[in-house]
This record gives sequence, structure tokens and C-alpha cells, in this order.
Amino acid sequence: MPSRNANNATWYVLRYERDFVPPAMLPVPEPWRFPALDPTLLFDPRRHVLELAPAHTSTEIEPLSGLAVDPTGEVYLVDAPTRTLLVRRCDGSEQPLVCEHDVLAAPAGLALDRRGYLYVADPPAHRVLVVLPDDGSLVAVIAGGLDEPVDVAVAPDGRVYVADRAAGKVVIFSARFARCGELVPQADPAVTPRPIAVAIDAEGAVVVADAHFPRLLRFERHGVRLADEPLPPAPSTSLDLADTVALVALYGPHRARFLAGGCGPCPPEHDGGVLLAAVHLALRAQRLRLVHGFPACGRFVSAVLDGGAPGIVWHKIEIDADLPPGTSLKVQTVTADSPDALDVASTTADPAGGGFAPDEDVVDCAAPPVAPSDAADRLVLSPPGRYLRLRLVLGSDGMATPTIRSVRIYYPRVSYLDLMPRVYRREPEGARFLEHFLALFEYVFTRVEDRYELFSRQLNPDAAPAGMIDWLGSLIDLCFDPSWSLARRRALVAAAMDLYRRRGTKEGIERYVEIYTGTRPVVVEGFLERPTRPSFLGRRGIVLGCTTRLDPGDARRLPDETLVDRYAHRFLVYVPLDDECDEAVVLGVVDRIVTQNKPAHTVHRIVPVRAGTPVGMARVGLDLVLAGREAVFTHLVGCPEPGAPVAPPSILGRDAVLGERRPGFLRPVGLRL
Repeated sequence: MPSRNANNATWYVLRYERDFVPPAMLPVPEPWRFPALDPTLLFDPRRHVLELAPAHTSTEIEPLSGLAVDPTGEVYLVDAPTRTLLVRRCDGSEQPLVCEHDVLAAPAGLALDRRGYLYVADPPAHRVLVVLPDDGSLVAVIAGGLDEPVDVAVAPDGRVYVADRAAGKVVIFSARFARCGELVPQADPAVTPRPIAVAIDAEGAVVVADAHFPRLLRFERHGVRLADEPLPPAPSTSLDLADTVALVALYGPHRARFLAGGCGPCPPEHDGGVLLAAVHLALRAQRLRLVHGFPACGRFVSAVLDGGAPGIVWHKIEIDADLPPGTSLKVQTVTADSPDALDVASTTADPAGGGFAPDEDVVDCAAPPVAPSDAADRLVLSPPGRYLRLRLVLGSDGMATPTIRSVRIYYPRVSYLDLMPRVYRREPEGARFLEHFLALFEYVFTRVEDRYELFSRQLNPDAAPAGMIDWLGSLIDLCFDPSWSLARRRALVAAAMDLYRRRGTKEGIERYVEIYTGTRPVVVEGFLERPTRPSFLGRRGIVLGCTTRLDPGDARRLPDETLVDRYAHRFLVYVPLDDECDEAVVLGVVDRIVTQNKPAHTVHRIVPVRAGTPVGMARVGLDLVLAGREAVFTHLVGCPEPGAPVAPPSILGRDAVLGERRPGFLRPVGLRL
């Protein structure tokens, strides 16, 4: 993907899967058109990174001993030597939680749910016990085909996930402790999974640790594989219980609210289930230590990059990469004016020009990894040539892997030597040294120029990031409510000048509210609703008490003053609402918008338009639509189980009815009202 910088230099960006992974079937002629990737390398399309492929190892990590912390600071832990479930109270006292004998054979993983129940995995007994922490009484027993349950986690919605190490799967139970599915954390098709820990992350994904795998596996609740995650680095000091209990600070100043059931469509703030899942994951990440298994070396060769003209001097390479300790990254290039000369199988060594050869690969991979031999930003040392091919050699000591997110190759070379007299080019070796020396200054100054170019682009509301949008809004006297999304802020800043020109008008208010809500409101001015002519008693059709009502008179006010107070300088704003959960926020922001943009002498009222239509309060054309006698077809579809085929929808009025079917109730043309 080519682009340009402030000096009008072009670059290629290698970032996507097609840039790193060759197609399944390569054509025999012109193989240089596609990248080449060693089987020891893996491009993760979920995280968009190139890494050494993690591999299962023969070493197996044992499950963690049980540990859980509730919002009040009480700690539940398993004493490994005695296999006893203990509770440490806030006052520092410690005592067994379950005093009865033979209830727990060997407690393992622990978890808490929003109802305050404590879940205890008991591998020898092939079950999970649900205990009431107040007195240690047994609430329920979760069994149902468990072989070796070593850990348990509870999602905010109440689902229970049990890591079964012997069975190689995670068994899912509902909030009522009924088995409702299973998840197989298969990291490698050739190796049986061995889950030893399970947790729920902030996005609701199921995080599983395998006894043989060096990464955390992530899955959706129905088992769809998500991007893997590396385990955070281990702290320099050993962990004790005091360090672990300090994680209770994740609850913040607000204590969790424990609910007995679901929280409906609008979850409460500081939900207990979410906070407990976050602390449960933090405890696992702090204490878990995974095995490490990465190959020693992997090579990637890019497709041939075309500079567009013969004799192009390629400039530099920038690599966005992470190089943990014990890893290395070598950058090699080769150039030519013919793409056939850059075939991987026919490439020869060119030490003076920076070329690479297959013989050097074996030496690079066999050498022990050291500190990175090449910087992430370096000049291209290969001679001039229209075509360039890049090779990256990733090395590891087996404990970690380099992570490459993107690669940029700049061309042609932007050299400050071109701005100097030609006398400095008289000697080739001196000119080459001076060009490389001036590249240090070019690197710094070009970044400064790029910042100026970036600032100019960010003045465009359609391209500015969130922080810049807020700053641009402050320049034109706009202060955004936190409920404004980034897209709506962009639209408001772009339309600000037009809104200022129409400020105080009906069209200006409607447009301003439309930018915030996404739906254009309707502004009805009060003078349009005032009576146009009086009613006369005694005329045909005028009946006192039926069609006409007499209001009590006020001797202090004239009838005209009453009409002015009721209809003059007043207007209604009908705001359509899609989500009742956001009604309080949306109506508050809309009221502030109207208050700041209406004429100062007017009085307004916000009228929400919901999905329901109250009889006697609806307005035709605003929140009530009158259709014909022939109703439109309504499609009825269900929610199929994951993996089940989706049946075609039924049509209400044609092949589906509500209730019993009566003769003559349905017609071929549809449902009649």
C-alpha cells in the first residue's frame, strides 16, 4: 500500500494478512509476486501481527490453588498442604469455611458470583460445590459429566464456566446450574487441550489458560476463537497474600451491588457481576505462570516491491515491532532492475550491497538470540534498483517472540546531499558516507515536517481524532456533553458555521438536534394551534357541555391575554427515541441544545416520541401513522442455536398466525384490519 510523507517520498506499508501470508496455490511463473513465510511464523489476523508460532511443550503447568476476594475485602483461599478451604475475615482472623467432614475432597479453583455464592471446584469428586460464605452451608452441587474440574469462573450474566482438565474442555452451566453447553479450547489440532484456568475479561470473552500453551486463549461465549493474548510479565518480587488482596482496590470507591437476578435492559452502575469478573481475571493473571514454547527462528520474505523506475535508490525501513528480552530481529534487503533476479530460490549473496542468500539463513537461525542486531529504523544498504525484496529473520530463545505490527519501506531516497554543491559528490566513497551522515538530520527534520502536515490534516473535522475534535469545538464555543459520540462531534463541528447562521430559527434547532440524535425532530410552534375563529352557542352542531366547554373566568385578565399566554412565543419539540435506557440522557442534552439556541423570549417543552402510541395523546404525522386497510407483511424469525441452520422467516398474515386460525381470518393478499 503506497503513500507519501512531507518530503513527497513514497513508501510501501506491510500491515495486512495479504502482505505477509502467501496464497494457498502459487503460480509456477512469477513466484516473486507473493510473499514467502516459514512454517515457524504465524500471522495472527485477529491482532494483525507477525510472530513466531507458539507451540505446545511437553512441560505441563499445574492449576492454581483457589483464591477469591469479595467486595468487602474478605479472602477465600485453599490451603494446599492441608487441602482446606479457608476464609480470612477483614479483622485478620482465619478459619475453615466448611467444617463438615467429607464434603470437600480436595478443593481447587474458587469464584464468586453477584448473588454472593462461592463456587468451589473439587476435582477428585468430579463436581463443583456452591457454598453460602456466611455459614459454609451447601447451596447446590454442579456435576453432570465433569471429569476433573480444576477451576471455575462466573460471567456477569450468571453463566458458570468450569475448566475440566482431564476432559480437555470448558463446561458451561446456566445461572440455575443446568448444563447448557461446552467449549473446547483447541489451540493446536494435533494436541489435546488441557485447560487449567478460566476467567471472563472486560469484553465478555472467555479466557482460558492451557497447561501446554504459552498464551491465553480467548473465545466468545459460544466457542468462536478470538485473538490470543500474552500473559503479563511476572513481577520482580515474589507474591504473597498481601499483594493479592491489594487487588480489592479494583472495586474502587463504590461497592458492588449484588443482585439476585438479571438486571434487565439497563444494567445498574457499578454492577457486582462485572466487578467480580474483573477481580477474578486480575487474580488469575497475577498468579498464573504459563509454559514458554517458541521456535528458535523464522523467516519472512516480502513480495517484490516496485519502485517505478530503473535505478531507484531505496531510502529506509521503519518497523513497528516489540522485541522482548531474549528475542532478535534481522532486516535484510536485495534489489535489482529485474524481478526475476529476486526469486527466493535464485537470490545470491551480495555482502557489499546488502543482499541475502539462503546459506545465511541457516547461520542466522542456528545462532543463539542476542540483543536486536538491527534497529527498527535503518537505511537500505542495497545498491540502486527498481525492485526490492525484504527479508525479516525473527529469533527467540524459546521464552518469547518478536511481534511485528507493520513495516514501511521508503523510496526514493530523500538526501540532503542533493541540496549541496556537486563537489561533495566527486568521490563515491565520500559521497556515500556524507549521504548516510546527513540521513541522521533528515530523519529528525522530516518528522518535524510530518507533524506540520499532520496538524494541517487534523484541522479537518472528518479526519481529526477525538482530542483534536474537542479542541476544535472549543475554538467555536462548543462544549460537548460526554454522551456525544465521536461521529456526532465531527458532524457538529463541520456544521457549526451553518448552525450559527441559523441560530434561533426553527430549522436551526431541528438540524442541531438531528446531529445529536440521528433523527430529525419536529418543532411545532404554538401560534399554529390557537383557535382560528370563535364558537357561537346556538348554531347547529354546537352543544354546551359536549362540543363546547366554558372555562372559569378571571376578572383580572382579559381573554386576549389568556390566548397570548397559552399560544404565543411557545413551541413543542417532538424527539423520537429508539432506546428507553438513554431517555434521561438524550432528553437532558436535547433540552440544553434547545435552551441555548432558541430565542430568549420563547418557552419550549420537550415531548419524547416512543414506540407506543397512547390513545388520545398522539398526533397524526408525528407519532401516529394511519395506514390503509391492507397491512404490510410482518416477518417472524426465531433465534437459532449456534451452528444450527437458519430457517426461512414466516410471514404474519400469510403462512403464520397468532392464536387459533379461524375460517376467513386470513386472506391471500395479507392481513386485513
